Amino acid sequence: SAGASWLFVKIIGSMEHNVARLLGVPTTRTPGAMLGELVQSEVWRDAVVGMTGSPQLAAHLVTVPPMALFYLWVALLLTPFFSASASAECVAIDVSTRAVRYELLRTGRLELVLGRFAGQLFLTGLGTTLSMVVVFAVAKGFLAGQSTWELLPALVGYLPRAFAFAVPFVALGTAASLLTASAAWARVMALGAVAGSWIALGFARWLETTEYARLADLILPVLPQGWLRGLWEPGFEWTLSALACVAIGASAVALGYARFWRRDV
Repeated sequence: SAGASWLFVKIIGSMEHNVARLLGVPTTRTPGAMLGELVQSEVWRDAVVGMTGSPQLAAHLVTVPPMALFYLWVALLLTPFFSASASAECVAIDVSTRAVRYELLRTGRLELVLGRFAGQLFLTGLGTTLSMVVVFAVAKGFLAGQSTWELLPALVGYLPRAFAFAVPFVALGTAASLLTASAAWARVMALGAVAGSWIALGFARWLETTEYARLADLILPVLPQGWLRGLWEPGFEWTLSALACVAIGASAVALGYARFWRRDV
């Protein structure tokens, strides 16, 4: 998060130089010195549309501090892989060592699975929060003109959106961990499924431009990425997409448990 945020600060500086040349004013070496002019330019509007994939929301999103937009964009892009990878060993590693047999003497299988899933959700929430803090620190340290009272509420407001999108991928890793006794194989399955979901998203978006658009309408709702655009909505309109992500996650864990509760461990 720190490295990506620092690079984004440099990108903002480069964009400001382009805006300064277009306006015919002197450039500055300090990123953020022309942030007001940048966010009002077509250069930034195009960047926002590219990050969010929603031209309809551009008018609203250009009013959000750039580092807050960047935080959510990076979280939506990277958290799925980290969440699925970390969750993939939560049960499989104990099955492989047979430690799960001793655990099941003291609790039921459902309680074990739900407990591990909740623990992975907590770790993902903690990582998402720490990532937000890092982005805030980099913005305050390297980007001029950042108002704490504008940036911090925007970051905090985007935090639950980033966490909600991570839920189905934590569930995907947990489900993979319930299907095999090998933590390494579970991780391969989880990461492969995450990558496959992004490929499926691209395929569905392509279908939307063809005569098979109705098929895309069947694919997108079952993909967490199908609800991405809704997570950028202002106010509380994003909560519907967040609830959809949570429902997808719950379904994934339920499918994994349907296999686990009958397994001989």
